[in-house]
Amino acid sequence: MQERHRNSNRYDWKHSSDERSPSPASSLNQLLGSLLGDLGVEDKIAECRAQLAWEKAVGPSLARYAHPLRVHKGCLEVAVPSAVWRSQLSFMQNDIVARINDEVGREIVRELKLINKQGAT
Repeated sequence: MQERHRNSNRYDWKHSSDERSPSPASSLNQLLGSLLGDLGVEDKIAECRAQLAWEKAVGPSLARYAHPLRVHKGCLEVAVPSAVWRSQLSFMQNDIVARINDEVGREIVRELKLINKQGAT
């Protein structure tokens, strides 16, 4: 049912259900979330968010030397410049994984795979 409201010498038409319906932005957000989930893209976006969370999880000084490469089957592959860095990050692995998953909002990364790469600095 429609109602006519007089406001400042002009008429505004409003549908009686307008007050109950969600905002267009939230409806669009729900629609996009559903579409991305149906297409299987949602997990890929979460994996990208995990890589982007790397610097916040390890701090800028460690992030300068170790770089995330990709997430594959729950394993975040990280390039490190040497065996010393690989050893150091392996001791911190559980904490780093927890911080990344907290940042993403769900468990995406289960473990780190530390790979020696020349030029990782």
